[in-house]
Amino acid sequence: MKSHSPARFRGHALTAALFLTCLTAHAQWTTEQFELKAGWNAVYLHIDASHATLNQLVGSDPENPIEEIWVWSPPGPALQFFDSLQAPQSGSTEWLRWDRYWAGASPMQRLPGNAAALVRVADGTPDYTWTLVGKPVPPAQRWTSSGMNFIGFPTPRTSPPTWGDFLGPARSLHDHAEIYRYVGGPFSATNPQRIHAPQLRNTPLHRNQAYWVRSEEYNRYFGPFEVELQHPNGIQFGTRSGQFRIRIRNRIEEPVTVTARLLPSGPAPAGEPVVAGNVPLLLRGEQDMSDLTFPFTRFSEEDGAFTLAPVGQAGANIEVVVGLDRFALEGIPGDHFAGILRVSDDAGMTLIDLPVSAGIASTEGLWVGNALVGEVAHYLVDYAVDGTGGLAQDEDGAYIAEEIDESFGAVARAFPLRLIIHNNGSGNATLLQRVYHGMIDDENTVLTKDQSVLHPDRLASARRISAAHLPWTSGNASWTFNGPLNEAAEIETTVFAPYDDHAANPFVHTYHPDHDNLDARFEQTLPQGVESYGIERRITLRVQAPGGDFANVTAGSGTLSGTYEETVLLHGRDGASRTYRSRGAFALNRVSEIATLTD
Repeated sequence: MKSHSPARFRGHALTAALFLTCLTAHAQWTTEQFELKAGWNAVYLHIDASHATLNQLVGSDPENPIEEIWVWSPPGPALQFFDSLQAPQSGSTEWLRWDRYWAGASPMQRLPGNAAALVRVADGTPDYTWTLVGKPVPPAQRWTSSGMNFIGFPTPRTSPPTWGDFLGPARSLHDHAEIYRYVGGPFSATNPQRIHAPQLRNTPLHRNQAYWVRSEEYNRYFGPFEVELQHPNGIQFGTRSGQFRIRIRNRIEEPVTVTARLLPSGPAPAGEPVVAGNVPLLLRGEQDMSDLTFPFTRFSEEDGAFTLAPVGQAGANIEVVVGLDRFALEGIPGDHFAGILRVSDDAGMTLIDLPVSAGIASTEGLWVGNALVGEVAHYLVDYAVDGTGGLAQDEDGAYIAEEIDESFGAVARAFPLRLIIHNNGSGNATLLQRVYHGMIDDENTVLTKDQSVLHPDRLASARRISAAHLPWTSGNASWTFNGPLNEAAEIETTVFAPYDDHAANPFVHTYHPDHDNLDARFEQTLPQGVESYGIERRITLRVQAPGGDFANVTAGSGTLSGTYEETVLLHGRDGASRTYRSRGAFALNRVSEIATLTD
């Protein structure tokens, strides 16, 4: 090996990947252990440990005997022509190096995932177990048929298969590949050591070891099945998404049974966001053709199991859809939930950890939708009868009511009521009669109750949303609920239309002499209850968990629905009032995330 002068740092794809992974705020955490010997060891990183620098992970621990780490980083498949085993060399563009004694001056500062590395342990050190915490990463193998490949395989952590069993379905690779492993100690003619064909059947293929492999043919075999994700970084629901697709492919000529099991994330390292809990993950079932809905099962109740047909046959390639039950997330906006979906085969050849994450969304912004009023309460009075079969009367001559039926009955056609609700994120929700959405200048979009706030040259692209059933006022009055709108909301507000409000009260007809609240000479204003009534509307919204099918449960954080109830009181003379009740269902969609109403 050449002298330990700093390797020249070259920009390439791995450098970009390191930078991007360092920007990831939320993660799922797991632990991998690497059995190291004095001298050189080859490891394969199935986790991304870039949340901390190597100086923090290794250099700051005086008990850790690791002195150097070299990560294999070839320029790209089209340029790989490495015909011989590569020892780490200073100045090489194929290696990124960290050195304990250089610390922050080392060209490499963080450990990426899906990378093979050479680790040098101080001479004379007893066997050492290196425990590394990181984020599980989906497999992303790079292979070239033009030279050597420094790679690892996602085998189980315990009871790994032998090379012979693992490569059995890939006969060409089994029979013709050159495979080398590191056995510890200095580089020599026997380190790395070739695994010859007769040794394959009893040499274990360890998950966390990296191997040099060369084959003249392009290789797609890294296990009996492979997983392709909708997003290469894992199952990320964020604060909005509710469904995620996974494609599982059989790579061998025999049926394969694959099991998916949800595991909790480990605790977050110091300085990282706390994991609030596991992800309530759902598995979509087969479509029910009677109503075209999808049933589902919860991973907390049972694992998902799938049998793949032999490669090339129907059923060898399946799509698995998993979902998130957002109503099962308990916490506050900003809380982070994480888990690990472990996918393995029944033969014990492959184990893949897929990171799963979700966050509780804020409900800030503008919500617009409708309530459909489909039921109205009866007011049916049963009167007592006397001995003759006639209606009984009390001593004042009034009929005697025995029972009043105030149960709800369905209407012939549900009546729609537009709902416009704004959540400012720090207080109670507000019911609006109208709101404007548009540009306040050349760059910024606002929500406002006053059209004059909007830029006059941008009105063509602005929008007004209004609810005709709510009282119109020149000042655009609004009504405050007694709490915020969210997944657990049960909120109420009261809308009042005075008896003499000519703009909003439907009982007042300005130009009709019998309903203008004026006496016969049009001189004196009449009191409430003579020609019109004061109207008090008590509106209640109860957000409920969605229906029992997969699409509703995983609808995401942009939709809220539940029950709508309204009690209308008509106020007349001398404090008298009459009550009417109705109810139905509502659905709201968030149309803007702007948390402030601009005055």
